[in-house]
Amino acid sequence: MLPLQRKQALLAYLADKGAATLKELSDRFGVSEMTIRRDLNALEQEHRIRRSHGGAVYQEQTQGIVLDEPEITVKQAINRDVKERLAAYAAQMFVHSGDTIVLENGTTVSRMAERLCHLEQLTLLTNGIDTLNWFRPYATDRRQMICCGGMFRDVSGTFVGPVAEEFFSRFHADTLFLSALGYSPEAGFTDPNLMDTQVKKMMIRSANKVVMLLDSSKIGKRYFSPVATLADIHVFVTDSGLQQGDRERIEESGAELHIV
Repeated sequence: MLPLQRKQALLAYLADKGAATLKELSDRFGVSEMTIRRDLNALEQEHRIRRSHGGAVYQEQTQGIVLDEPEITVKQAINRDVKERLAAYAAQMFVHSGDTIVLENGTTVSRMAERLCHLEQLTLLTNGIDTLNWFRPYATDRRQMICCGGMFRDVSGTFVGPVAEEFFSRFHADTLFLSALGYSPEAGFTDPNLMDTQVKKMMIRSANKVVMLLDSSKIGKRYFSPVATLADIHVFVTDSGLQQGDRERIEESGAELHIV
């Protein structure tokens, strides 16, 4: 088990049990107590758990976190028309011939790929199988597609892990198109899996501009792992289901808001 996987499993275990000792966790995950202690310290810094003498206690305020990750077919079925509209709008407004862009594999962002065939020249970077498949019919010598390697996660259709993270650290992109499974004012943009969010954070570092595509049904939901805050993005594209309070908060952050 990779460190990020273990960290997520630790939180899920503590959420189920309520509390656990270092020895119990060490035995459960087959690593030393020192390793568990480091993981718990990191989770405490993220306000996921509270350390206690010889162990850890699950934080009550994290009870609202959604730990389960929906299957890809479920994600694709939710608000499909809205996602199509957001993808079409972002492709038209924010991608230009000659750009180098990053598309992650969210069910909204990946649909942008098939709407870029009119561009004469483009370099597209991704870690997602769906994004690759949508763009593949249009790839040419002047419309290039580059995918990272890494460990494949079937539930998200993405390549993750150190190899994927290192890939995005080597490139500079004009624009990153990003999404998440949840957004709340307190937690920012969140996803269920640490390994996916670590790659997304490297994508953010690689890009000059970050465009967040998020249908309004995701607002108010909070998942385990932070992806970004409003301060990390430049453009927020969503639909008319956005509530007035959220609208004001986004506009006050300085992010450019587009309601499609």
